[in-house]
Amino acid sequence: MSPILAVAILALAAVLVPVLLYVRSARGRKPWIEDVPSAMRPGYSDEELEGKIRMRYLTWGVVLTIFFALALPFYWITEQRRLSEEVEGFFTVAVERGETLYTENCARCHGADAGGGGAASPYNPDESWPAPDLTTIAARYENNPNITDIRRYIINTLEVGRPGSPMPTWGAAYGGPWNDQQIEEVTDFILSRQVDDTAEPQQAAALSGRELFEGNCARCHGADGRSGEGRPGPSLVGVFERHDRDSILGILRNGIYLGTGVTMPPWQNGYFYQTSPGADDGPAVYEDPALNKIVDYLETLQPDVLPADAGQYSTPGVGADEASQPSAAGSGEGGA
Repeated sequence: MSPILAVAILALAAVLVPVLLYVRSARGRKPWIEDVPSAMRPGYSDEELEGKIRMRYLTWGVVLTIFFALALPFYWITEQRRLSEEVEGFFTVAVERGETLYTENCARCHGADAGGGGAASPYNPDESWPAPDLTTIAARYENNPNITDIRRYIINTLEVGRPGSPMPTWGAAYGGPWNDQQIEEVTDFILSRQVDDTAEPQQAAALSGRELFEGNCARCHGADGRSGEGRPGPSLVGVFERHDRDSILGILRNGIYLGTGVTMPPWQNGYFYQTSPGADDGPAVYEDPALNKIVDYLETLQPDVLPADAGQYSTPGVGADEASQPSAAGSGEGGA
């Protein structure tokens, strides 16, 4: 007998045997008590209720109690693992999609490995505007009191961009091309590339206040500290009227962070991807000696006679002296 014929016979028997048994039992059975309405059926006697019926209920109660006492903890343990696996699966898929979006849109400035790069300045095409290393965001902002949620910080930056800089707006809610899911996916990709620590930064204290200012601050505030040309930073004329020296140092250390993103970079706690002026390579961290030099240089930029509104914050790109300059480029940025 061939194996195929044997399997066919077994399959036929598996179908016919239950059918024959059902037909035989159906012919010889007596009418069930269920044919009688439930309200007219005889009830259990007191002896039955106190005897086998009570024991049956008690036994099933004990059995079910033991079952649930063992099954629920087992289910809870396995459910936690299942949920973790599902979350990891969603994260993996999101990272893969985010990597595609990053490669197509972000790699040209931040590098294929997210290690940083540069883009042309919107104010001087011959000037390079640095794009930060995205693999060290968590480590760089670890000690920044203004940023406590790295994920939310990345999402906000992607959604709104950095007005006045080459970093565009990506969120659809703000006029960009990406929906919320795409923003989340790129964020997941960036977070998946984080490293534990940053490279050893250079110390910038050996440079003069002017070198530090022109190499870093002038990009947003202008070489004379008066903004202009639609730059994202406000005029620094009258900055000492708006803030005391300690407040200015605090702004330089930690930046100014709003719900829409970082408006003033934290030059000590988080932003040191910019190479020191005159250095060959490597990030520059601006500790208090260097920051104090910048503050000293800001004092030299103040005119002998301050304008009447020097104590008020002026929106970048807006004012009598800059009426012809574009204001939209700097409308979302702030500063000292």
